[in-house]
Amino acid sequence: MTKELHTRSTHVDAPVEKVFDYVKDPHHFFEAFDEEWRRHMAIVDVHMTPEGVGTTARLMGRMFLVFHMEWTLTREEYVPNERIVDKANTGGVWSFTFAPDETGTMLTGSFGWDSKVPIVGEVMDRFGWNGDSDLDLMLANLKKAIET
Repeated sequence: MTKELHTRSTHVDAPVEKVFDYVKDPHHFFEAFDEEWRRHMAIVDVHMTPEGVGTTARLMGRMFLVFHMEWTLTREEYVPNERIVDKANTGGVWSFTFAPDETGTMLTGSFGWDSKVPIVGEVMDRFGWNGDSDLDLMLANLKKAIET
């Protein structure tokens, strides 16, 4: 069971279809990370399936600038123009929901952990990144890219 630890939202001045079409590409997920993170990571392989579910992205990088890490994100849920859920082999779960509003789209991003050992997710979350502020930055980067 996934324990959500962070949920943030932003308004995007674009229709749901445009926002969803942009966010569904794993390359854009990677590009939304903070520039500092991207200097120590790389997206090395992406396989997109026509139906969305089963899409994979493999990332490599350094954790705490010392430990070599590899992550594989697998798309577990894909509801066009509504929801995307990607789960990492390390337990991290990324969810994006898309809701039309008066002038565009409300884009919501969530991050949580799916781990058999409950405390592992909270520990990794505490030391691995800055949670809400990093998620806010990712959403701002997605918004900027979509609106330009």
